[in-house]
Amino acid sequence: MATKSGCVSSGVTNGQMPTMTRRSEVMISRKKRVYRLVPTLFAAMAVVSLLVTPAEARDMADITKSKKFNIGVVPFPPDVIRDPKTGEYKGIFVDAARSICETIEVECVFKEFAWATFIAGIQSRQIDLSVASTYSKMKRALVVNFSQPIYFLGYRAVAKKGDNRFNSPEDLNNADITIGVTQGTGEHDWAQKVAPKAKLSVVKTEELNMLQIVTGKVDVAIGDSVAAHHALVKQSGIQAVLGGRIYSRNMVAWAMHKEDTDILRFVNTALNQLIASGKLEDLAKKYEAPWINDLAF
Repeated sequence: MATKSGCVSSGVTNGQMPTMTRRSEVMISRKKRVYRLVPTLFAAMAVVSLLVTPAEARDMADITKSKKFNIGVVPFPPDVIRDPKTGEYKGIFVDAARSICETIEVECVFKEFAWATFIAGIQSRQIDLSVASTYSKMKRALVVNFSQPIYFLGYRAVAKKGDNRFNSPEDLNNADITIGVTQGTGEHDWAQKVAPKAKLSVVKTEELNMLQIVTGKVDVAIGDSVAAHHALVKQSGIQAVLGGRIYSRNMVAWAMHKEDTDILRFVNTALNQLIASGKLEDLAKKYEAPWINDLAF
């Protein structure tokens, strides 16, 4: 402050420094508390880092030792069929998995997932192997390991019988069109790419998707060629559209955790044995697989 002589005061009174303000005292007190907390914070961070450390890779020795092979399934006839009354599983891939388990003398423990969640089930190690009929694509292969391809599968579209609006994929790209798809599937992505203007009705299973066209909820339903085949056989009021063609053929394979390379080697060996012995083809014939002429071997 200014003195009578016109000079600016330095804040010193009677040769002494001014007393500390209450605000300064509070700030220093807070800093001391923070410094005392630093070791505790570092300790907590160390514990958290231990908790999130990725689990070690599993191998076939772990499975044979535990006597259990945890196998993920997604209902998808005829590869995976769940009996609605008993909850028991059967089908081409289920029977193939059971054959593998019997050979190595372990129990198959089946756990069901949806198409949108089975990869998370693999990554979280709820299962050792997924025998869901999965498209082995490059982006997916960044996060899981795929077995050798088993058969080829593509997308097919169905509509009400007599509806002649859909002759090519370009006819789908219309804001007035509603397309039925299954969440988390390849055809879901494909529909978004070829028909960005169309509305999508997304459901959880292929069966529910095909039912959408039967009930008139959608103009057209796009499913994998197997699901579409079954719907066309069972429902007389629908027809194949887009020229009846199968689009964007993909390789179907089984999937495992990215780090479990020993399990991957074993699964490929097991598949090769099932193929060479004719067991897999026999199962495909038994369940009348529509993909029997599209085997990848």
